[in-house]
Amino acid sequence: MTRPTQKRGNGMGSLRKLPSGRFRWEIMIEGRRFSGMAPSKTLAQQALAGLIADATRGGIADPSTITVSEYLSNWLEGRKTSRAYHTHEVQERALRLYIRPAIGEKRLQKLSPADLRGLFDGLNKKDLGAASQRQVHQLLLTSLKDALQLEIVTRNVAEIVRPNPPRQRESEELAAFTPDEAALFLAACRADPHGAWFEFTLGTGMRRGEVCGLKWTDLNLKAKTVAVRETISDTGGTIRISAPKTVNSRRTVHLSGETLALLAQHRERQAMTAEALEGWTDSGRIFTNLHGGTLRPNNLRRDMTRLCSAAGVRFLPIHGLRHTYASLSLQRGIPVEVVSKQLGHSTVAFTLSQYRTVYQGEREGWALGLSDMLDGKTG
Repeated sequence: MTRPTQKRGNGMGSLRKLPSGRFRWEIMIEGRRFSGMAPSKTLAQQALAGLIADATRGGIADPSTITVSEYLSNWLEGRKTSRAYHTHEVQERALRLYIRPAIGEKRLQKLSPADLRGLFDGLNKKDLGAASQRQVHQLLLTSLKDALQLEIVTRNVAEIVRPNPPRQRESEELAAFTPDEAALFLAACRADPHGAWFEFTLGTGMRRGEVCGLKWTDLNLKAKTVAVRETISDTGGTIRISAPKTVNSRRTVHLSGETLALLAQHRERQAMTAEALEGWTDSGRIFTNLHGGTLRPNNLRRDMTRLCSAAGVRFLPIHGLRHTYASLSLQRGIPVEVVSKQLGHSTVAFTLSQYRTVYQGEREGWALGLSDMLDGKTG
C-alpha cells in the first residue's frame, strides 16, 4: 500500500481500506490536498487517476467550483465506451436540451432539492412527457450517486426530488397495452406480412436493437433459447453493430413453444423469399430487411403505426411491447425474478418500478373488504 505524498507536485496518492470495507483515497497535487472515499478499490483508483490526468493537462479543478454541466459532461464522457451507444445518446440529449439550460451553471456542491423541483416544473410547462422526464431524472440520479460515493457532494438530491408530470387519462398514461389491446395487436401481427418481428418482440420482451441483432446461429432449438450477442442501433442513418454492454444484457432468453413455432414459420418464409428474390443478401439474421440485410431499427416505427391502426388500438412506441410483456407476465403470476432475468435488468426493483403496469381490472379484482382480508387470520 502506498503512503500519502507530502511533497509539492503531482504524487501517486494513497489508498487505505477502512473497517467498513470502503476505500479512502488521498493525493497532494500542486500543494493542494484532495481526498475522498469510494465503495470499491477500483472506483478509488479511478478517482485518483482522473485527478492525476487532469493535473497533467493543467486542468485540475477545485471540486467546489465544478458546475452541474461540467460534472455531467465529464461523467458521460467517462462512460461513453462502456455503455450502449443509444444510452449515451439519450442521456447526452437530456443534458443538452433539458438539464444544461435550467441548472447547468449551478455549482454541483450547491445543487439543492429546490433546484431540481424548479427543473421538473419547467419541464412540465414545456409539456415534456413522463418518459422523457424519467430519463432526465435517471441521469441525475445515477451520476450524483457516483459523486456522493466520491465525496464530491454530501447528498444525492435526485433521491429527494422526482418528476411529477401532469396526470393524464389512465388509458393514455399506460406504458403497456392492456390484455384486450394486446390480443387485438397480436391478431393484426399474424395477419400482416411484416408482423413476425412484432409478435416475437411482444412474446419475449426483448429490446428493439437486440431483436434486430439476432442471428439464426444464436437460436438453440434443443434448449429452446436464443442468445443475445449483438445489438443494432441506428443513428443519423448509420447502423452500429455492437455487443451488449452489460452482463445482464448479454443473456440467454428462454422461448415458449408458441414463439418457437413462429420462428419456424418465419424461417420457411425467409427461405422462400431468398430463393425467389434476385439479389438476396444472406446476413444470417433472423429478422432482415427486404433484401436479407440488417434491419434498421428506426424503420420499424412505420410498421408499428400501421399495425396499431389495423388492430384498432392506441399507438404505443415499440418499447411499449417490452412493457407489455413485463406487465402481462407479472399479471399472469410469473415470478418477478424470472421476468427481470428475461428482460436483462440488473435488479428486480427496476423491473417493478419502470416496467410494471397495474391494470384497472387487477385493482378491481383485488378490492377486498376487511372481512375478506381477515378471513384467514389465526389466533
